[in-house]
Amino acid sequence: MSRKLIRDAVHGDIEVGPLEVELMDTPEFQRLRGIKQLGTAYLVFPSAVHTRFEHSLGTSWMAHRMVEAIRRTQPISPDDELLIRIAALLHDIMHIPFGHTLEDERRVLPRHDKDEARVKYFLRDSSVGWILEREGIQDKIVDILKGKNGFMSDIAGGAISADLLDYLSRDTYFCGLSQNYDARVFESFTVDQNRLVVNLEKNGVLRRDALSELVNLLRIRYTLSERVYFHHTKIASGAMISKAVELALAEGLRPEELRILKDETLFYVLRTRFEGQPIIRRLVEKIEARQLYKSCYVLTTAIGEARQQEIVHRFHYGSDERNAAERAIARAAGVESEHVIIYCPSIGMSLPEAEVQVRLDGGRASPLSGSNNDEIRILKEKHKALWKLFVLVDRSEGTDKREAVRRAAAAYIT
Repeated sequence: MSRKLIRDAVHGDIEVGPLEVELMDTPEFQRLRGIKQLGTAYLVFPSAVHTRFEHSLGTSWMAHRMVEAIRRTQPISPDDELLIRIAALLHDIMHIPFGHTLEDERRVLPRHDKDEARVKYFLRDSSVGWILEREGIQDKIVDILKGKNGFMSDIAGGAISADLLDYLSRDTYFCGLSQNYDARVFESFTVDQNRLVVNLEKNGVLRRDALSELVNLLRIRYTLSERVYFHHTKIASGAMISKAVELALAEGLRPEELRILKDETLFYVLRTRFEGQPIIRRLVEKIEARQLYKSCYVLTTAIGEARQQEIVHRFHYGSDERNAAERAIARAAGVESEHVIIYCPSIGMSLPEAEVQVRLDGGRASPLSGSNNDEIRILKEKHKALWKLFVLVDRSEGTDKREAVRRAAAAYIT
């Protein structure tokens, strides 16, 4: 099998080798064509319909570019590059439809990279697993994707990684945001003590241009969070999908069934299978018609850190308490229980990319966040301030009912 050139809207021509082509042609990888990278962001940005398929391909190509840059100053063998590129290609293979929404926001299911059953299904007991085993690299790829292989894991999915470098360009491009980073950033990557490091010095002197470009990456990451990832419309639609799946799981949908589904087939299953729970069907139909729940009560970080931690413990990590709160608020407001949904993200929103290891002042590598750079500190604080709890209500409820839900939510939560 020969190498191929694939034309990508973001990176231009991407060259892939025979093993990558074979892995891409498996049913497990082709399924990623049907899973949107940004979930329901297309309800806000109509062109944001790019998928995890092209993102995975782009991530492998970014890994190649990072290795090529590192290789100018230190050796990386072709075998190690192949492992890095394959791990980057497969880093999202375990995703289910609306995965971040279901796993990170409402915690309906465990994270894809923490679910051992899913690791086994996709990377061992599958066409992908068979190819990796035949090549003798199965365990190595699993270790890289679990973060157990030093700089290889860092390149595939660390703080500043091939994953990040692809989705920053891809998400901004397809959302129509005019932001990008300078490709010169690749020249700063190096390996130190078996970890990926961004070198911000030359001959013992700070390279301010390299530091500025690294800060620019964080700035783009913040902008995407502010305008896309935590957009109120995406939050409302994501909460509705999470609620529908949560109800379906309670009615007999098995988590392992989600492994073979795409976005549209998940919607089809939720619409047609649960006749005894018409609210599941209605939630999906409302999303498809963009008749989304409206926010009627909001809490922000202004409540203080201690109170925020208490709220997160109750309504993010405590699914039973969250469901009980939704029912109690609805009952107090005189609306149907399924017409109220609580969205409460975790507190871990302090821009983890700022923890990338950097080399400054001729010393050992240390986290960028410890560099006393004011702009980094401000970006971290702004990103943390994006946290909000929303109480959402079905827009079919009138103004009086929505106000009643707001009052009931305020009384119950505070």
